[in-house]
Amino acid sequence: MRIIVLLLSIATIVLYGYALAGMGGFLIGKGRLDYIIWGLTGGTGTAVAALWIWKRSLHLYFKDES
Repeated sequence: MRIIVLLLSIATIVLYGYALAGMGGFLIGKGRLDYIIWGLTGGTGTAVAALWIWKRSLHLYFKDES
C-alpha cells in the first residue's frame, strides 16, 4: 500500500505541474486549456485516491500498544 500511495502522490505532483504549465503558457500567449483541465482533474483525483488509501490502511502502521 505504501508504494501505491507514493506513486499516486508523485502522479499528483506531475499532474498539477501540467496544470501550472498550461496556466503559465498564457503568460507568453500560448496557453493550453486542456492541460489545465486535465492537470487539475487528474491531480485532484489522484490526491483523493492517495489520501483515501492512506487513511484506510493507517491502522496497519500504528498499532494499539495496550
